[in-house]
Amino acid sequence: MSPLLLSLYPGTALHDHQGLLTVRHRWGRTPLGPHTPPLAEALHTLAAGPTAIDEMADRINARAESCGLPPEPQLALFHHCLDRLGHTLQRHATHGSRPLATAVPLAPEAAPRPGPVPDTPLTLDRAAHLRPVDGQLALESPRSRFRVRVEDPRTATPLALLARPASRAELGRHCHELPEGALTALLTLLHSTGFLHPVGDAGRDAGRADTADLPSGWSFHELLAYDGARAGPRDRLYGPVFPLRDTEPPPPPVPRPATGRTIPLRRPDLDRAAREDRTFTDVLESRASRRTYGERPLTRDQLGELLYRAARVRTVLAARPEDDRPYAVTSRPYPSAGSAYELELYAAVHRCQGLDRGLYHYNPLGHALTALPGAPGAVDGLLREASAATGAAPPPDVHLTLVSRIKRLSWKYAAHSYALTLKNTGVLLQTLSLVATAMGLSGCAVGGGDSETPVRAFGLAAHTEIPVGAFLLGSAAADGPNYATPPASTRRR
Repeated sequence: MSPLLLSLYPGTALHDHQGLLTVRHRWGRTPLGPHTPPLAEALHTLAAGPTAIDEMADRINARAESCGLPPEPQLALFHHCLDRLGHTLQRHATHGSRPLATAVPLAPEAAPRPGPVPDTPLTLDRAAHLRPVDGQLALESPRSRFRVRVEDPRTATPLALLARPASRAELGRHCHELPEGALTALLTLLHSTGFLHPVGDAGRDAGRADTADLPSGWSFHELLAYDGARAGPRDRLYGPVFPLRDTEPPPPPVPRPATGRTIPLRRPDLDRAAREDRTFTDVLESRASRRTYGERPLTRDQLGELLYRAARVRTVLAARPEDDRPYAVTSRPYPSAGSAYELELYAAVHRCQGLDRGLYHYNPLGHALTALPGAPGAVDGLLREASAATGAAPPPDVHLTLVSRIKRLSWKYAAHSYALTLKNTGVLLQTLSLVATAMGLSGCAVGGGDSETPVRAFGLAAHTEIPVGAFLLGSAAADGPNYATPPASTRRR
């Protein structure tokens, strides 16, 4: 007898269309076969609430006999339907009439693991985690297509014990509040949904999907982030669905300029740059991370040219709700998901001719810097992090921090805004690298660091303005390549 009860996911509906029984569910509809009274009644019973399969089989037998139908084909058809509906069947572990835990399918491909619970020590999947969901604790894992709702506090004891390998006998000795049948039902539920794995020879191979260990080379938080950034595997909103449209206005395409002294920057002659720049292939092939700098510092005009060519606002476009663009967007030299352009540039100036040492914010619309207040050691803290991230390289002339106003993305996109802002960060870092190379400057992208250092230095709002990358900039070292004046053979003609 199966220790689990089954039920159809709430909202699942049965239809009889010209003698063909069809089930409509979250993922679409599934045709099941010819409509017969025993099968229809069995599915309606599953839709009404948790039911034991053995009890259902007895009902089907009795109903088939009363209808003058042979029971065996009806039972076979019923089990065929259960296989077809695996993605919309909830599984319940119970003790008497009291629910212990319920497994909810989260994706169309959700299917229970076949076979009984192995008679070996068991342990939880290393990616499994508990979190509150709709007022209940829920067990989730990026490697399972089910969410297990914890509906009885007594299940906490076996979950805690299964954080390390535990035998069935050990679980039974410590789980005094759960009778043997209830413990069996819980273990069966966890095993069938991929949360529980055997330990032993089969559990040592990390390359197998049915082992507890994480995939080789993956950490828990990276696996969780990857799973959360992809479409399909979870019952959640995903994509450009404008989840905040009805609750708050969109953040502006360009934030209000920071309060402080404004330093206008020179706008370069792009026509001249187009004539004199090397070819794109030459710039791309000669790009390298350069962490040494010249004796003479970077100049304010050079910094302004780099920012103008890489990150300025070229155009502001008003909202067009009739085209499903209910927010204003901008055009800039680099691409951005949804034209959101959530990235802001903050500068910690170490040495730059024409600029005082200190902290600044770049206004891409006005092409100007705004001087920011900051403790005297704020620049030093950012430079120390840059040195640590680049193998104790000398400090750059200017440390640029890329900061995401992430709500520009999350106002439009659900579930993967953070993944999008990281992709946008890579695009902007590459653009800064190529422009620096074309200008004959030293530049180096930095992807790591302590996020709290720039938050404190620039006074950023936690979880609203998040540091996502950095770019180190300086004048070219005398012993390194300098392409400020390209040879005639490489100039554009």
